Amino acid sequence: MAASASTVDLPEDKAYIAHHFNCPTCCAAGLSGGKQARCADGLRLWNLYQRAYQAHLRKG
Repeated sequence: MAASASTVDLPEDKAYIAHHFNCPTCCAAGLSGGKQARCADGLRLWNLYQRAYQAHLRKG
């Protein structure tokens, strides 16, 4: 799942993006198609983003 215009205002999206583009491990994971893992901090932030995104979808 990629960030979209509908999720950019989520604080979890901003936190993950701020981390992602400053972390070589997470950048590589994003490009690997699921073959490389995110770093521990990136994985935590990604999971928070996923939960926030799902809650955002439920709100409609």
